[in-house]
Amino acid sequence: MKQNWKLKLMKFMKGRYGHLDALGKLLLVTAIIFLFLPLKFLSWIAYILIIVAYYRFFSKRIYVRSNENQKYLALRNKVLARFRNKKEAFTNRKEYVYFRCPECKQQIRAPRGRGKIKVRCTKCSHQFIKKV
Repeated sequence: MKQNWKLKLMKFMKGRYGHLDALGKLLLVTAIIFLFLPLKFLSWIAYILIIVAYYRFFSKRIYVRSNENQKYLALRNKVLARFRNKKEAFTNRKEYVYFRCPECKQQIRAPRGRGKIKVRCTKCSHQFIKKV
């Protein structure tokens, strides 16, 4: 009896996406948080997020779901990299000074206490003088 149930489940899941990826986890965690908040419209949003997460889990369009997850991961990494850069700049603030190139706005770092230096941007090769 127990084997029959497992076989039916395996047959049902064959060809489906069938795993909880990073985007699915985000949807479910956000839904759980929204469910505990006292606002009524947030609970409706939470139910919609749960339905979307289950739809993604049981979807037969594996490549589409995988591409959605890859786009989410790329966006998440872009945002996290920005925070990592800010943290690194803060921890190194005594050794380095950070500024932007006037032409392309690329962030550049130079060691502190060197006086006036001639800086060449690595991105656009623009040269300018900066006091550090």
